Amino acid sequence: MTRSIFAFDTLSRPRRHEWVAIGCVAALTLGFLPAVMWKTLVLGQGDVRVFFHAAWAVWTGHPLYGFTDQHGWPYHYPPTLALLLGVFAYPLPDYPQPWWALPFPAAVAVWYLINALCVLLSVHVWANALERYRPVQAPAGLLQWPWLIRVGPFLTLLLFIGEGLERGQPEGVLLLLMVAFLALYEEGRIASAAFAFALAVSIKLFPALLAIIPLFRRDYRFFFWAAGWCALFLVGLPVVCLGPAATLDLYRTLLSERLAGFLSGSMSTDLASWVSPGAYTSVSVGAVLGRIAAGEAFYTAALPSWATTVQHLFNAGVIAAVVALGRGRFWNWRGPQPARGYPILLAGAILSAAIPLMIPFAKNHYVIFALPLIGVFMLEAWRRTGRLVTATMAGWAIFTWMSFLALEVPWTWLKTIGPTTWALLLIGPASLSLLAKASQVSGRD
Repeated sequence: MTRSIFAFDTLSRPRRHEWVAIGCVAALTLGFLPAVMWKTLVLGQGDVRVFFHAAWAVWTGHPLYGFTDQHGWPYHYPPTLALLLGVFAYPLPDYPQPWWALPFPAAVAVWYLINALCVLLSVHVWANALERYRPVQAPAGLLQWPWLIRVGPFLTLLLFIGEGLERGQPEGVLLLLMVAFLALYEEGRIASAAFAFALAVSIKLFPALLAIIPLFRRDYRFFFWAAGWCALFLVGLPVVCLGPAATLDLYRTLLSERLAGFLSGSMSTDLASWVSPGAYTSVSVGAVLGRIAAGEAFYTAALPSWATTVQHLFNAGVIAAVVALGRGRFWNWRGPQPARGYPILLAGAILSAAIPLMIPFAKNHYVIFALPLIGVFMLEAWRRTGRLVTATMAGWAIFTWMSFLALEVPWTWLKTIGPTTWALLLIGPASLSLLAKASQVSGRD
């Protein structure tokens, strides 16, 4: 019987120095909560009110796409997440708090802890998947591998993880669902993988990018299950909770007033001001190029049409590269498809890491989706050199941390060129090289 991707039985008892590392991660996670509470409750920062207002709106009959939070930001996503967050409902000013909803401070704390736990569980699930198809024999005298492959990626992207947790974004939940999809699909648990995939797509649509893997494998069974789960989450749940007419109105508004502008790049002034694709915190390729051409950040205008075109070309190039290099590794033109294994995980990690570069309005907290690829790099470094982190990787991690901190410096030119974007671009060739060299069967040596 295949071991569950959530199992902890591969972990040996931590030694003293490993307990220190684990304790530091736990302390960082819990110790950050007071700062999140202070910034959210006292300073009014973050995005969490958008999601909690959306939960209140959808459950009380207020227009889901007709409100803005204290920053003037609306809700942009399918109604599924708003429905699932019912217990976190928080009313607009001058409206009563629903009796069935958590008090706002408690809701903020619980939502933070859920996302933090999802991030930590994502690291564990991903490490389990890597260990299954890329087993490592750690040299004697070194820290135990199973703990390091879990702690290392978390610490590497700590600032970006903290950014998402502080803002109250659901990226922790999304990361867990995306990682679970890849791990379950690699195991051949198609129905469960489709469930995780569909739920992720129903929260925010961009995880649909990972469908490239089953698409090129011609996995019709997966798409049968995915279509069913998506119908349940995106249509069935709203219809049951709100009724067919209300559901139709919601999607009509979402498609015509939001998604059309996002996909085409032809945003209205209001839509551009809501997502600010030219902000200093935007990390997509098109956003950085548009900002460099403008010489500064812009917050109420859409990206120039040429920048949108470049963005589309870049996205197509990423997909084409993964598909071309993955031929014979995770998919074939004809005949039986390659056995599931490491190449599927690797392709998924590359696509996940590319998401911040591909979404025109992606912000710093989207960099969390590079976490699986960082785990792959650490695994490969250990296999080649017997060390968890090479000098190159350490240099990249330092550069990435500095790119995050660069947003706090007064040098406008540095923020304009978007160092975080360049940090993500730097790991692209190395990740594609790994895919090109991956075994055609399972990734085992």
